[in-house]
Amino acid sequence: MDVSDWDRFVKRGQREVKYVAHLPAYLNGLMLASSHQIHIAHEYAVKAIIKHGLSIEHLPLISETLRNGEAIYDRPKHLTFFYLSPEFDRWFQVTIKCCSEKRQLFVTTFHGMSPSDITRKRKKFQQVWPLT
Repeated sequence: MDVSDWDRFVKRGQREVKYVAHLPAYLNGLMLASSHQIHIAHEYAVKAIIKHGLSIEHLPLISETLRNGEAIYDRPKHLTFFYLSPEFDRWFQVTIKCCSEKRQLFVTTFHGMSPSDITRKRKKFQQVWPLT
């Protein structure tokens, strides 16, 4: 999705869900999800803007972070991805969750991170992606 797609989704997407990325098979196995597709609900896109102070221009980084970021398994049924955006010269975090009943993958949070937060989380949790 590009910026204009995100803008439409945020403005008119109430109760909608959008596909944002595809989870690699290895990570899908860790999550025990029924599908490799990752989605975001409208309210979580809005939360990124209102609660976390991001803008519509940042929202395409959700997909970018999921495709190109490093991941940690920081709690059951969750993966957290970190990505340093060259465009914004800033770290971003996307957390996904495997929801219980249908075992589908959803974005639960997206926000900016400081370099010290990234360092702290790297020390505390093992990186699970990319495989080294």
